[in-house]
Order: sequence, then structure tokens, then C-alpha cells
Amino acid sequence: MKVQLHCIARIHVVYLKEVDLLASLMVQSSSRQAPFLLSP
Repeated sequence: MKVQLHCIARIHVVYLKEVDLLASLMVQSSSRQAPFLLSP
């Protein structure tokens, strides 16, 4: 159980880093022009 939670926590941290990276890329792209990235 603890091991499973630890794995989930690690995956969650990696996921957050990926999302953060993606968000920064989107911001950089939108400063040029990328409406397709910002649309839902």
C-alpha cells in the first residue's frame, strides 16, 4: 500500500513537471501566435 502511494506520488510529481513545461511552452508560443493551443 505504501509502495503504491509512493509510486503514485512520484508519477504525480513527474506529471506536474510535464504540465509546467507544457504551460511554459504554450505561453512562449502564444506570445508569438498560437490560438489553436489556447482553444479548449
